[in-house]
Amino acid sequence: MRDKHRPLIGLTLNYRDAARTSRCVASLLADGADGVLVWDNSADGGRSAQALCQHWVHEPRVHIEVSTRNLGFSAGVNRGIDAALARWPQAWVLLINNDATLHRGALQTLAQALNAQPQAVVAYPRVDHDGQVIGTVYYQRLFALLRFDRAWPGSFSYPSGSALLIAPERIRPPLFDEDFFMYGEDVMLGWRLGASRMAHVPQVLAWHEGSASSRNGSWFYETHVVARNACGGGALAACQEAGPHKARAVAAARRPHGQPAPARPGTFMAITQPAAAQGIGGRLALSPWPISVLSLPPAQEVLPIWE
Repeated sequence: MRDKHRPLIGLTLNYRDAARTSRCVASLLADGADGVLVWDNSADGGRSAQALCQHWVHEPRVHIEVSTRNLGFSAGVNRGIDAALARWPQAWVLLINNDATLHRGALQTLAQALNAQPQAVVAYPRVDHDGQVIGTVYYQRLFALLRFDRAWPGSFSYPSGSALLIAPERIRPPLFDEDFFMYGEDVMLGWRLGASRMAHVPQVLAWHEGSASSRNGSWFYETHVVARNACGGGALAACQEAGPHKARAVAAARRPHGQPAPARPGTFMAITQPAAAQGIGGRLALSPWPISVLSLPPAQEVLPIWE
């Protein structure tokens, strides 16, 4: 049963796409969310946020928080959770991509899963990614391979960040590792939590269009994913100045002798460049541009969870 004293709050990030964000917000309200917080990462002088405010001006449950700069997905989510808890103390937060919509009954079902598993920090459903239904994803650490049907040796599970209900009081903040500007943060979360602290609901409870904000292959994607994930935030300005055809070269040049960024024990190469990792039914199409290093500390060093 849902705890009536605990608000269920929707959280989504907006990046210059008020129409999709409004569609997402409407699905949250239709499913009974007690409130929705939109974290605006647009950095467009407030134009996108203004469009959202005008659309939802008569809906007191919707609140828009505007960032002065684009913090990226991980940091934006972390700030959004903080803002949601400041407004709705003790809330559970349903994180959902702005290009996704929630099915009716999803909030109740996910809340029941968290109530049933008090050790779980997140509950996540199966999501219809525009025709491909995905639930738990398995990441093979050594070869950066994805599998959606079952685990294989050396892999660990993680939930898609496109739709998951979070119990913030069960984890030490921040939720996401802000070294990841976008993409890879959900993989790191799965490693950090472990399977026992993630509740999977084997029902399709959300629909996700996919990559509407990041626009895989765009200059936005190249500069932010290459620079932030491959060699850290310090390379972002250099990549932006270099132009789209030089972004990868700049990212490599920022590393000593062109080697991958220094990493803690347990590091593996995560390939996130456009079309680099397209896993379907256990297959993976590889690009020659491995540009993102996902650094995982040994499991015994990961102690961020409240007991």
